[in-house]
Amino acid sequence: MKKPAMKIGYILTTFPCRSETFVNREIESMSILGFDISVFAAENQQYAYKCNSATNTFYRPSLFSAQAFLSIGYLSFRYPLALGKLLCLVLKFIRICPREAVSLICNVHTISFFAKHLDHKAISHIHAYFLSWPAVIGLALSVTTGRSLSISAHARDIFIEHGAIKLKASRAKFITACTQQGLKYLKANLPAKHHHKLILNYHGVITSDCPDRRETNSSEFKPNGTVIAVGRLIPKKGFEVLLRAFDLVVQKKPNCRLMIVGDGPGNELLTGLIKQLALDNHVEFLGWREHDKTLQLIRQATVLVAPSLVAEDGDRDGIPNVILEAFACGTPVVASNLEGISEAVEHRRTGMLVEPGDVLGLTSAIRELLFNKCLQSRLSQTAYETAAQRFDSVKNTQQLAKLFININ
Repeated sequence: MKKPAMKIGYILTTFPCRSETFVNREIESMSILGFDISVFAAENQQYAYKCNSATNTFYRPSLFSAQAFLSIGYLSFRYPLALGKLLCLVLKFIRICPREAVSLICNVHTISFFAKHLDHKAISHIHAYFLSWPAVIGLALSVTTGRSLSISAHARDIFIEHGAIKLKASRAKFITACTQQGLKYLKANLPAKHHHKLILNYHGVITSDCPDRRETNSSEFKPNGTVIAVGRLIPKKGFEVLLRAFDLVVQKKPNCRLMIVGDGPGNELLTGLIKQLALDNHVEFLGWREHDKTLQLIRQATVLVAPSLVAEDGDRDGIPNVILEAFACGTPVVASNLEGISEAVEHRRTGMLVEPGDVLGLTSAIRELLFNKCLQSRLSQTAYETAAQRFDSVKNTQQLAKLFININ
């Protein structure tokens, strides 16, 4: 008799989310491996993304809706001690992280609604995607319903929004981090008794479907090429530094152009800088693009630049997924020499590294890659091989699958 599929409930703040395509890919891969995945999210970022047909998605109801009140009634009846356990959990959060205590209080209806559907779907395990809001809700669900919990930690949620991390870790069966940098930070902020729960699990990209550009021929070499950058328009992405560097590139090679794919709160600031630098004819803001269209743009570009910074509040990138996408597409990469990024980008082996915020260094690296055919070819080949060996979606999802299967 075939063993029934393990049922897992993924807790997310937003699903689907434009800037978190790696989540979509992981869920789809887990479904292909035979897991029965349901998603529980606070909100839906409306855009053209088709969920896996096997994925059920539940969104929290409005605070004062009939659904919210009925769900609280269900939780009280099905789990008579649930509200008392939630109160105890709130008191613990108040001592450690009052902000998350408030979030917990304001989401009793969310917890209740999710608990009802966890029961109805007979889901045995909860996986909180991010240490922030999802881990708060996941912890509350685990405490009230007795289900096992695991957590996936990434970048901002590790360095800025981890909240009551020790409390979350105490309940979790395991916590994955997508970089060695993140893993090291978690170890530094958790007691040694929890260190065995910490697992490195890199993001994955699909390398098997990408064109193999490991051998670049003369027709692919574009001496007046295109530079592309992809990401949210926020300080940690370093796009202001990129524009200043590209201004110097254009002064030497006026036929170059820069495409920036993404949107965000920094749009007005960056648009103003483009006008100030008189780059209107050289820089194109494309806004957000669907993932497939973004990949096509990356394939067509000569160089991808990821000029990341550590923001004033401490926010920083781990390994931006766009770097791995460029690896898989065979597009050479220039990136900032930050701890997470350097786990993937090795200087002059899989890409070019420059110090964060170094305008002249970034200018020099872009120029060299734009017009050095041999360097383009060598970096593309090694980067592609690295993507296939260390960042393949299938391999990394299989590692995660083993963690779920081995939960006691």
